[in-house]
Amino acid sequence: MRKNHLFNLLIAIALAILVALTVREAFATSITTSQMNAAVKCDSLPSRHSIHSEYLEEMGMSVTYTEDGPTGVDGGLMYLLSAYRTCSR
Repeated sequence: MRKNHLFNLLIAIALAILVALTVREAFATSITTSQMNAAVKCDSLPSRHSIHSEYLEEMGMSVTYTEDGPTGVDGGLMYLLSAYRTCSR
């Protein structure tokens, strides 16, 4: 009977180790995937040197533009500048 308990204990330890390794690998994969997504987002940003402002007569205001077009009037430039800051880390 004692051999049976020892065998069950060894199987339980092996299963615990297997689960721990699987969780560790899943966590590492999720971190790597999120870093790759961040790199792709950073690569798609327009050049910092292309940010300029243009005065639009029909709107009566200055609007910031990049090489891809206007940055928007409701915080688009602020979002773009904060994205540059996170990409430089």
